[in-house]
Amino acid sequence: MKSKETEEFTKYYQQKKVTGTYDSQREGNDYRKEKRKIELKIFLELIDKKPNENVLELGCSSGFLTQHLGKIIAIDTSEDMLKIAHGKNPLAKCIPADMFEIPFKDESFDKVVTMRVWNHLNKVDLIRAIREAKRVLKKRGYLIFDAEEKNLLRKIVAFFYQKITKITGFRIYQYSLKELKRILYQEGFRIERVKYLKHRIGRQIILKAELIDKKHREKM
Repeated sequence: MKSKETEEFTKYYQQKKVTGTYDSQREGNDYRKEKRKIELKIFLELIDKKPNENVLELGCSSGFLTQHLGKIIAIDTSEDMLKIAHGKNPLAKCIPADMFEIPFKDESFDKVVTMRVWNHLNKVDLIRAIREAKRVLKKRGYLIFDAEEKNLLRKIVAFFYQKITKITGFRIYQYSLKELKRILYQEGFRIERVKYLKHRIGRQIILKAELIDKKHREKM
């Protein structure tokens, strides 16, 4: 069951004013374009998609990552976003669906990835999202996602930047690497790799975590 806040998050990214300006705002200047290139490179390195792997992307948005993943299943709650994403990657199967109620059977995917989506989830909803991703992951499958690292100055600057520039964007939650490690361990994951994307202020944590069985977990 979705929380009230995640319902608001879903509705927010279904608005025409958001879907229609998403790409132009995210790549509105040279700095943003360059940073997105670096971010993309990190994600593709961590995903390391192999032939015949079943990969699921959660909250694909306008397909910034989707377009580089070939045959993939991508879901989003915004049908407008899905149309844009599919236009960028005709090989992708783009499905209107919710990441809290993924319409696939247990253990369907080798890897689940989400980019700049779980930033918007509080701890309770983040755990719910991780559990649903875990449900559809195969044993020893991988979860790749990012989170904004805790940084008070970035939080303050981002608040005023959004007010001044009127750029669209839902509220952001920040996490420390220690918090993410604890959450992932409790949900049965082991972090395999950690990378960082530097912002002008603060950093983005980008993680690759493996779903492990109890035997391997006890050895950790």
